[in-house]
Amino acid sequence: MKKITFFFKALCASFLFLGLTTHAQVGTLCTNPIVITSMPYSTTDNTANYADNYDPPTGTPISCGAGTAGNYYISGNDVIYSYTPAQNATLTLQIPGAVAWTGLFVFTSCAGIGSAPYACNCSSAAGNRTINNMAVTAGQTYYILISSWATPQTIPYTLNITETLGTADFASETITTFPNPVKDYLQITNTNQNISNVVVFNLFGQQVITENWTGKNTSSLDMSQLAAGTYLLSVTADGKTETKKIVKK
Repeated sequence: MKKITFFFKALCASFLFLGLTTHAQVGTLCTNPIVITSMPYSTTDNTANYADNYDPPTGTPISCGAGTAGNYYISGNDVIYSYTPAQNATLTLQIPGAVAWTGLFVFTSCAGIGSAPYACNCSSAAGNRTINNMAVTAGQTYYILISSWATPQTIPYTLNITETLGTADFASETITTFPNPVKDYLQITNTNQNISNVVVFNLFGQQVITENWTGKNTSSLDMSQLAAGTYLLSVTADGKTETKKIVKK
């Protein structure tokens, strides 16, 4: 009788465990994200349908564009998507008409949530949250996190993502940038084609430097006036564009 009772309890516990794991909401944890399988992608949802699993410590600020309070934009309910590109590409991510205190973040690992993001856009004002020309590498998984301040805690949102594929005959290994991180001048060289122009974007997708380099295959880009942080360098040569991440000291 004791053996039957023990077996019954173990069986019930197993069903309870399976029920909890099976019915866990996809998207509430980085280890169980909503997987994006194709581009373009669009969805409309509300973080009220998810949970508040990530609250980075406020003692170590997260840089988000010109601000350093990115931590607080992961204080509300979180929803997490993942995307693994098959080819090198650039992505444009947008939450159109976002409510105030909305944050849009991209991380390259689950362990990275709470530290400096790969890209982000957050604001206390209502309006679009856009990340433009985000370079992605084939085979690398990118985790897209949408959250907010603790007030309002939950937010409605629409997430739109578009992808521009890289060009195979514009080999990124022929473009060299040095030094990276950079303090003042960034040396850019393309051994195969002359560079027509270079553009630097901040993580809000705003152009902060634009230069015409027609006829040059190497030159120095003055980044000394930019604030420290992460930027996206877009280099165009022979009508094709390659994007690289640059860190400014």
